[in-house]
Amino acid sequence: MNLVIDIGNTLTKLAWFDKGALTGMLRFENPAKEDITGCIEARPAEKVIISEVGNAHRDAITAAVSPGSRLLLLDNTTPLPLSIVYKTPESLGIDRVAAAVGAWKSFPGSDMLIIDMGTAITIDVVAAAGEYRGGNISPGLYTRFRSLNDYTARLPLVEKDDRFPRFGDNTGSAIAAGVQQGIIYEINGYIHEFETLYPGCKIILTGGDASFFVRELKSTIFAIPELVLSGLNHILEYNMPDKK
Repeated sequence: MNLVIDIGNTLTKLAWFDKGALTGMLRFENPAKEDITGCIEARPAEKVIISEVGNAHRDAITAAVSPGSRLLLLDNTTPLPLSIVYKTPESLGIDRVAAAVGAWKSFPGSDMLIIDMGTAITIDVVAAAGEYRGGNISPGLYTRFRSLNDYTARLPLVEKDDRFPRFGDNTGSAIAAGVQQGIIYEINGYIHEFETLYPGCKIILTGGDASFFVRELKSTIFAIPELVLSGLNHILEYNMPDKK
């Protein structure tokens, strides 16, 4: 049994894998360290990987891992099954690396465009030769809604709406349509360009808002909700193969 611990800026995920299959998962928003350590102690694993944006809880989490577990603390020096073609690998987000590894595990030998739709939208490219070649970052859905409310005097904070029109007929629907249509046009543009450059490529969608947008995209999309967790588990297996 493997345990993947993915600690982001606000959301923490604990996921258990058995022979590569996801068997259980817990999500916490802004958790106290006791929330995480209690779950780790209640369900110990043979191998554990910790991926953390900062270092706020790392010492407490490491202490909670069973002494009999093999532990991997992920950072930019951790060996990977992909080569990283990026000028500043030390600044590359661990979640982007993990998503790329998860995609490569799913479609080895393919050119891939990975679209992760969360707080930020990341567009990442993995070449068929097994090279992570970088990508782009833009504001995510909620970030765009929030910025319009924060940086204007009168525009309201709007929530996503799956009934949004092509063109709004009031301020709320104009914001919903503008933000959501803008993201759709943006992503479809990336997909069109990538498919032109790399015929036969794979387009992979993940992240919290992926299910909201997948039906609006003009291509064959492989939606993999827990791509980052799968990638982290594969990195763990790559560095700590089962003992024979």
